[in-house]
This record gives sequence, C-alpha cells and structure tokens, in this order.
Amino acid sequence: MGFDIVLLLLVVGGIGLSTVYVRAEYLRWREHGAAQRRRETALRELHAASLSDQRNAALLPGVLKLQDFSQAEAANPDYVSPIGERRKRKRQRV
Repeated sequence: MGFDIVLLLLVVGGIGLSTVYVRAEYLRWREHGAAQRRRETALRELHAASLSDQRNAALLPGVLKLQDFSQAEAANPDYVSPIGERRKRKRQRV
C-alpha cells in the first residue's frame, strides 16, 4: 500500500507543478501583451501628434488663396485659365 500512495502523490504533485507552470506562463503572456499594447498605444499617439504637427505646419503658413473669377470667366466655360489647360497624353492605338 505504501508504493501505491507514493505513486499517487507523485502524479498529484506532477499535476500541481504543471498547473503552477501553466499559470505562470499565462500571466507572463498577459503581462507581455499588455506591455505591447501600451507600447503600441504610445507609438500611435506619437504618430498622430507628429501628423497633426505636420498638417498644422503645412496648412497654416502655406494656405493658398483662391482666385476670384470675373463675370466673363464664370460665364465662359471654354475659358482657358492663365495657368494653362492640363493636357492629356494622346492615346496610342496598338
């Protein structure tokens, strides 16, 4: 009977140690995932802030003023602007 009890204790101890190991790995995995999410959130905020700064720096000083059209230009749809008409490349038939 002593040998049976020793084997049973060995099996129960192995199951207990395996459970403790799996729990520790699971907690470490969760901590690693939480740290990674915090890092991604910080990087996302930095990226958004840099884009916002770039947008503000690009838009505020360099805002283009739109030209007003005269009555003749507005009434004439065939009017070519002083900038010039965009030309399209001619299609080549093969």
